[in-house]
Amino acid sequence: MPFHSFSGLNLHYETYGLGDTALLFIHGLYGESNSWKYQIDYFSDKYKIVTIDMFGHGLSTKDVDPIMVPRLSAEATVDLMKNIGLPYFVIGHSFAGNVMPEMIKLDGNILKGVIFVDCTYLGDWEILKTRAKFGKSMLTLSDENIGAEAEHWYNSLIVKNATQEDRDFILSSFRKGDHRWMFQSVAGCDQFIKKYPIEETPIRDNQPILIMESGSGIGINFQKSWVNYFKLAEYYLFEKAGHFFFITDHERFNKILGEFLEENI
Repeated sequence: MPFHSFSGLNLHYETYGLGDTALLFIHGLYGESNSWKYQIDYFSDKYKIVTIDMFGHGLSTKDVDPIMVPRLSAEATVDLMKNIGLPYFVIGHSFAGNVMPEMIKLDGNILKGVIFVDCTYLGDWEILKTRAKFGKSMLTLSDENIGAEAEHWYNSLIVKNATQEDRDFILSSFRKGDHRWMFQSVAGCDQFIKKYPIEETPIRDNQPILIMESGSGIGINFQKSWVNYFKLAEYYLFEKAGHFFFITDHERFNKILGEFLEENI
């Protein structure tokens, strides 16, 4: 069970497979490194696969400021990938959309490409305010009620026709999380963006971007899309899919991701 030590914190990670290029997978809020099991199985015969638990999740250090988790996780992960020493693509889901721009700022050398998987673009002030307001409203709930309300919300993000196996898998990591801590990170997203502005994220001609969104998730509202920032990015919309389409529609997801990687390595 490997850990990467960084500034007194321990980042849990796992590696699989071999290859001259690495794929780094970062889970979303309430996820964990194993959330990418379908991608690990599919890509590890060709690439070096690296998965992490963001701080506050899984087996990584829990006692961290929830608002600063994206930056701390980015710093530790960039340091980890420099130690691994391979050029890499980072693939991140949902809340990882706060981590990956920080990685782009920090790593202009071996980070070769970025894939946003239903990640909310927080460069629009109205979207930012709405997200922070949602987190703050959840924090008004009692300890007795916050877990049930959080699970109701999380369930609503899963496509209705998901198999029971996939639904149970998605909820398995959710049920390990500290609900109040998680919503503190959401409620503080406006504070985080003020400290680490999105517009400071460099756009590099030699760093390909792929944006994949759900037709019942981020894809509903164009204001939420990262195409507002990375205007030349490749884009794919999963029209009839929930927020976790990399699990519930993993065969199509893996095919699209695989083709993008082949074109840009």
